Amino acid sequence: MMSKKLIPLVNVVIYFILLGAAMIIAGLIRPLNSPLFFFCLSFVLSFIFLRREGKNITSIGFIPKNSMNYLQLFLGLGIGVLMLIVTASLTFVLTGDQWVFSDRINAGPILTIFLNCFCSSFAQEFVFRGYPFQSLHRHYGAWPAQLVVMVPFGLMHVHLAMPFGDFMLTLLTTGVGSLLFGLLYLKTKKLFLSIGLHTGWNFAQTLIPRTSPGEIDGIIHVTQSQHHYNFFTVVLPYLICIGLAFILFWQYRTKLSES
Repeated sequence: MMSKKLIPLVNVVIYFILLGAAMIIAGLIRPLNSPLFFFCLSFVLSFIFLRREGKNITSIGFIPKNSMNYLQLFLGLGIGVLMLIVTASLTFVLTGDQWVFSDRINAGPILTIFLNCFCSSFAQEFVFRGYPFQSLHRHYGAWPAQLVVMVPFGLMHVHLAMPFGDFMLTLLTTGVGSLLFGLLYLKTKKLFLSIGLHTGWNFAQTLIPRTSPGEIDGIIHVTQSQHHYNFFTVVLPYLICIGLAFILFWQYRTKLSES
């Protein structure tokens, strides 16, 4: 008979196995490959597992209930945008790239990009920092939850066609990002700050390129690139910025939650 102490871990493993199978299916059936599909599946699985533990789906902390929740969301947005700007600026300095502001900024595509980034980040935070992270945290503590969840979170951002070096670097960078998002939940016991920061980073990264000429609807374009993109010029600035953010939030003594 299975030990009661292992049941939460087994449930989380089953949760991620089912999500992994869903990713394979979504890769074959293109209309399913969307944040909405994975959010709905995660919602159903979370509801079932939480119900068995005598908890409600709202305990995940993804439905805003007061002004503090909205403050956390907008604070995260601002911090995420600022972090990307700092990281991109360090890369520009290290590579010697030259850039200009776009003279064809269109509010329509930018709004669409923002909504897409928000929906994707919301779904990812619910999927990873929702039931699995919170269940592991309740039963085993913060660091076991962080280390377990960062693995599937990193694997979600890679594909088998990647060169081995890119594969490992992606696991490293997304894994470190997962630790930061997890810390934000631990500080607030809600998902709003991590959703906001995740959205702000992804949104700014779409408009401000770090390693390429960027999207046509971006607000910054790289006009002259030295193409000296390597660990020192791209990954190191990212790790420095994430590391500083991690230290600041770790040391932050004022409670960011309403409790």
